[in-house]
Amino acid sequence: MTGLGSGLALAGAGVLAGWPRGAWGAEEELLEQTTSEYNEIMVTRRGSVLTMYFVVDGTRYIESRKDLDFPSSLDLDYSRTMMAGFLVNPKPKRFMMMGLGGGQISNYLFERFPGLEIDAVDIDPEVVRLARKYFGVPDHPNYRTHVSDGRLFIEEAEQPWDQIMLDAFRGVFVPYHLKTREAYQACLDKLSPGGVVVANLHNLTRMYPHDRNTLAAVFPQRYSFVSESGNQTTFVASASEQRVGTFEIRSNARTVAENFDFDVMGLSARYYMRSDWDPKASVLTDDFKPGDLESAAQRHNTTCIAGCAYPAN
Repeated sequence: MTGLGSGLALAGAGVLAGWPRGAWGAEEELLEQTTSEYNEIMVTRRGSVLTMYFVVDGTRYIESRKDLDFPSSLDLDYSRTMMAGFLVNPKPKRFMMMGLGGGQISNYLFERFPGLEIDAVDIDPEVVRLARKYFGVPDHPNYRTHVSDGRLFIEEAEQPWDQIMLDAFRGVFVPYHLKTREAYQACLDKLSPGGVVVANLHNLTRMYPHDRNTLAAVFPQRYSFVSESGNQTTFVASASEQRVGTFEIRSNARTVAENFDFDVMGLSARYYMRSDWDPKASVLTDDFKPGDLESAAQRHNTTCIAGCAYPAN
């Protein structure tokens, strides 16, 4: 396991992350460590910074991070980039978050978009407990947390969402049954008219071309935004017949800028249309059924330690 005073860790989507403002010079204190059915989880404090880690094969991956001196800010690069969904659909009323973590993103949106209804879903009850205990996830009728597999939750939902955000990682990998054509079709089926799906992709992994082609097999409109570091891509997808152009993306950025505390216009400038993946990569498919959940979770937890050899059908 990485030492608590090492000063570097891997971010939840797999990039090296230095400590944020206010954290230098302070030793990292372990607040709580637990092992659930799905994850080994650590919560630490270093100066003003709280961090939730998932530990995989001795390596700590940042799942969520909160600076108590700046509690209403998005502290991680990739989380700011994932706000790109608001540049395609700027006025969602119902929002679904797959993968709660410490609630960094869903807390932020709850504070900054009054009236937004949020459903935050995580399969691990320990993650939800720790998010409430340390990271301030509230108990509110408009901010509902659910302990469930994200795919099953979407498939069983009765109401659509205006934005579905996919950020369910274990280490650098997403469980296979959450990233197949069938999983994305389930998301598409639960989008409202004009709704968007927002996915966090690591563009340096070998699965990136498969992820891109799988999403393209389901969604007719697709938009890519690169993170500030350049290591991650936020993929925004919709079923709309009409494409949102560059001018409208920037116009939407101006519309929502007052809701954010970072450079949203700069985010709109990181929209790109070039192809940065192999168009021949295979589309990921599955025949997942609810009864397969336990075996799917176990298979993911064991194979991903050795490199997460997803099948490519």
